[in-house]
Amino acid sequence: MTPAGRLQDHLKHIVQKSGGQYRKVCWEGRRGCPDCYVWWTWPCAAFIEIKAFGDRVDKLQEREIERMRNYGVPVFIAHSKEDIDIIVEKVRKGIAS
Repeated sequence: MTPAGRLQDHLKHIVQKSGGQYRKVCWEGRRGCPDCYVWWTWPCAAFIEIKAFGDRVDKLQEREIERMRNYGVPVFIAHSKEDIDIIVEKVRKGIAS
């Protein structure tokens, strides 16, 4: 399993353990979009881009994430298990990116 795959597994485990829902996202006809969508009771929901240590968000991803954020869509970027833990707590409390 890749480092990013291990981080996605951690995200899935933490979200489900806390009563939330996790989905790995596949964007048809669209590149640069976030990897994962998580939610609890609405409006506690967000997209999360997983990047393993050393991986960078490329220009296309930066533009797509910025576009989503400009429309009020919460999008977070996680590089570690610690990032994921912090993001999950923020989203569960309804704190936007």
